[in-house]
Amino acid sequence: MSRGRSSWIIATGQAWKLYVTVAGFTGALGLLTAAFFSLTSGGRLFMALAACGLFLGAATFVWFTGTLRCPRCSAKLVWTMVSSRPHSSWVIDLAALDHCPVCKARLDQVGASPH
Repeated sequence: MSRGRSSWIIATGQAWKLYVTVAGFTGALGLLTAAFFSLTSGGRLFMALAACGLFLGAATFVWFTGTLRCPRCSAKLVWTMVSSRPHSSWVIDLAALDHCPVCKARLDQVGASPH
């Protein structure tokens, strides 16, 4: 993607999905942190907080994987990147996409997504 252009996530109207994902992962991290700190007061809530944090984190990832799609072919872009890129760079590669890896459509020129 050339400099000066907005991200394809913004250009396709899917930025809100990224914000919901960040909120979900932040909530999961908060619950796991609370679970850890509950150990200092006897740990009665540890299992409940840890289970809720793990569930929220997993549910957030599954949701994000299923909803961030190519506006033209509806390919699941997160899953495509997770399954085809190294674990250390799939997020960076996802953000740098300028075309769909499945249908090759330019993602910043296909318009807003109905999703």
